[in-house]
Amino acid sequence: MTELDDVKWNFAHHAASSFDRTDAANASPLYAWLARCASLDKEILQLVLHATTKSMRPHMLFAAVQYLLLSGVQDELVEFYPNFTIRPRPHGEAYPYFRAFCLKYAEEICRLVSTYGVQTNNVGRCAILLPAFALVAQHGGYRPLAMLELGPSAGLNMLWDRYGYDYGAAGYVGVHTSPVQIHCEVRGERVPALPKKIPKICWRMGIDLHPLDVHEEEAVRWLRALIWPEHRDRAQLLESALIIARQHPRPMVVGDMVDRLPEVLKQVPVEAILCLYHSYVLYQIPEPIRARILAQIAEFAKTRELFRVSFESAREMGQAALELFWYRGGSEEQRLRLAEGESTGRWMKLSVQ
Repeated sequence: MTELDDVKWNFAHHAASSFDRTDAANASPLYAWLARCASLDKEILQLVLHATTKSMRPHMLFAAVQYLLLSGVQDELVEFYPNFTIRPRPHGEAYPYFRAFCLKYAEEICRLVSTYGVQTNNVGRCAILLPAFALVAQHGGYRPLAMLELGPSAGLNMLWDRYGYDYGAAGYVGVHTSPVQIHCEVRGERVPALPKKIPKICWRMGIDLHPLDVHEEEAVRWLRALIWPEHRDRAQLLESALIIARQHPRPMVVGDMVDRLPEVLKQVPVEAILCLYHSYVLYQIPEPIRARILAQIAEFAKTRELFRVSFESAREMGQAALELFWYRGGSEEQRLRLAEGESTGRWMKLSVQ
């Protein structure tokens, strides 16, 4: 298979399984159609040959186009985007306009997809992570948490303790006055064990190769561009999270996780409960590197107890598995599959243990 064949497969696969989902609230009819058409268009596929995140090339192309539209580029293409117009034109008519736009701005699109990555900060995922963090606090005797996020991008999910969470009939927890109010549907008969209050955090840090600065206009525009046109609720959640992020620092170490993780782990306060976490990050990392990262965590666990919360892509597109790993004595003492959840945090369903 050639590189171009791989790109073609990316677009066809995402058209069928990512953008065109049975869960209408998390689908993108516009992107599904554009991806389907682009999968047969060699000229358009070549624009993302050198994208930084190869497995997510369709997302990169669509984000680059939205980035340009958000920057003020005037084009008829905006008439097909629900986030730009109240009554968008039928998506089935969009491709000729999309194609013309991409070819007209080909140089800028190539620059964007080779500069940025798929660095979404889906703040809604914090609603999935919170029950796991509460369980970590419980196992650790309710001592303060030391939170280390792998691949935090702009670090919006690092501030999860400053948000409010509405789980419907399962209850509410968090900050009622926060501009970020996250709604998560609990499916199934079981409900998550929500804490009475948010666990206390005494230390937080993130490690990212290319973190995004919420004070830089271009970086924020890229975050906005990564949100699919139909997802107005996610766009609003992002804006609310940016308000908080601009008020509260999110300490980050810039660099490759493999290189920086050992030194960062040594900085964690000894009296705190150490909790590493990651969401939709490790699955994008090549397996040999991912194995090295996990080996480093296990090696450090020889010196102290730690927990790892994972919310990573599952076999079924659009869903992820929430898992808790408990390390003691250098080994994975316990692994719990806690729940399944929609990729952006719209719903969760607890697993049967």
